[in-house]
Amino acid sequence: MPSRPSGTSPTAPTTTPSPPRRRIIGLDIARALALIGMVVAHLMEPEGWPAEIVRGFPSALFAVLAGISLSIMGSRGVREGGAALAASRHGIIVRGAILIVLGEMITPFAGTINVVLTAFGICYIALACAPRWHARTLMVVLTWTIILSAVCHVLDATVGVPSQALAGAYPAFAWASYMLIGVLAHRFIVGSARAQALTVAVGLPLAVAGAVARNTIDVVAAVSSDKLSVIIPMMLIDPVTHSGALIDLVTTAAGALAIVSLCLLAHRGTRTGWAGRLVLPLQAMGSMSLTVYVCHVLSAGHFLTDDAPLRMPVLGTATILFTLALATIIRLRFDHGPLEWALRRLVRTATDQNRPGRTIPGLT
Repeated sequence: MPSRPSGTSPTAPTTTPSPPRRRIIGLDIARALALIGMVVAHLMEPEGWPAEIVRGFPSALFAVLAGISLSIMGSRGVREGGAALAASRHGIIVRGAILIVLGEMITPFAGTINVVLTAFGICYIALACAPRWHARTLMVVLTWTIILSAVCHVLDATVGVPSQALAGAYPAFAWASYMLIGVLAHRFIVGSARAQALTVAVGLPLAVAGAVARNTIDVVAAVSSDKLSVIIPMMLIDPVTHSGALIDLVTTAAGALAIVSLCLLAHRGTRTGWAGRLVLPLQAMGSMSLTVYVCHVLSAGHFLTDDAPLRMPVLGTATILFTLALATIIRLRFDHGPLEWALRRLVRTATDQNRPGRTIPGLT
């Protein structure tokens, strides 16, 4: 009778390792644009219409792209079911927990930057099962998260909410909405040039209209009226960025989807010829977005204090150029950024299904 390989058990589920996925360059470019927009918003603070581009849109773009990544990460488990599905969900939950810990670790060094990693981690854990949901289920849950996001904003403006996770700079229900939109985008937009063109045609006008509404709807006057009959409707539709109200969500989600679609149309698929080399710095930057984000927060947080200058264009420009150059060098030598590599290793270790059993005294 042949011996069983060491480190396995007769009942241990086994999964065949999947081949590494080729990155979708258009999505990496979109991630890079979100990172650049974030740096500009934090360090350069433009005025006029350029300011509207970096208010709310970069963070919403991050969240929609996180939803697309969530769907991609869960796709193999959804196809195969069983142990592969359980491992996929487990991995997503572990990833979310790590992001929460990492977010809490860097927050003390972030200065005036509101760290988004904790919100992402919470949403990864809460939506670990979402990749397998039917489109109808996704739409129903999305509708409820949008409603709850707006309601939390109303409560925050009137009686308060029990946790800032519900109404802070990154409201949990709003970010869950963005990520659910990303899951739907992976199914219906990422693989279809027609859907991408339609999304651009619809999304850009909606984003522009919402940006105009920010400067035309007088939210301050409504709140200062002290009349609930005025405050409640206004808070439900509040266009102010990061509010999580209806106009804010529609505006930023439409803009994010339009940017993703434009990037996919401009650089379709996973081409690696001259076009791939031309956008390599952006693709490299977007492929290690977690590393770039954490490094930016830690490096810029020292300068972003309450009494810091409003604009630091030299620092902002230097940050963008240095990041593009360093990310390109790393990408030419390695497949992943440092934090992406560490995150993958931690998730794989935590979800390894082939570890042997262990006898521990006192446990039955």
